[in-house]
Amino acid sequence: MALPVEAKRKKIEARGRIREFVFGIQDGLISTVGLLAGMQAAGSSRFVILMAGTASVCAGAFSMSAGAYLSSKAEKEIFDHELEKEAKFVEQEPYLAQEGLLDALHREGLAREACYRIVQLMHEQKSVFVATFQEKVLGLGSADVNNPVKGALVMALSFILGGVLPLAPFTFMPLHWALLWAVTITGTALFGVGMFKGRLAGQPMGRSGLEFFVIALLATGLGYAVGLLLERFAGAPLPVG
Repeated sequence: MALPVEAKRKKIEARGRIREFVFGIQDGLISTVGLLAGMQAAGSSRFVILMAGTASVCAGAFSMSAGAYLSSKAEKEIFDHELEKEAKFVEQEPYLAQEGLLDALHREGLAREACYRIVQLMHEQKSVFVATFQEKVLGLGSADVNNPVKGALVMALSFILGGVLPLAPFTFMPLHWALLWAVTITGTALFGVGMFKGRLAGQPMGRSGLEFFVIALLATGLGYAVGLLLERFAGAPLPVG
């Protein structure tokens, strides 16, 4: 059964939150497994790896959530300011606003006579005219700007989830197996997130999942290579526990 228009709009807006989720979880997974790979390659002990990994996850979650909050808040404030400014322009320069909307509708393929009738009809309802002018002429639309607090929470929680998954094997497994399991878990999780994103975006799920998986492998390999270089230039590995 088809969803009502309002329900569809809310569903699309909710799916827009996938940006914070994907950004947070992939960053948590990739940055953590890269750090763990580098530290193990450098010969760090289990205790050092766990402490550094935990500190990295906490610091990353705080940093990412703060960044998400500030960027969303700035976007919302700028968006609201532009809407307010253009509403004043429509009030002060009604004829210029009407001409601008008429030209915008005409560029979309409507006959100029039809555009004129539509603009005249809309101008009788100020709120409708302002909203249409903002969307068609300025490209501001009426899109829902992400709630800064919700965006920050989604970012923090998804980053923590992404960081905990690869860190978990290092709490109870032998170190030489822990990294293998961490990479496996990270790759699987990223493949799943990629498939989920592909499904929502109407893209091939396998290709989207593979894209995320390859990025995870590259990040892990780079982290491991950096650890080997550090261990070599340091002259001796750190004690292994």
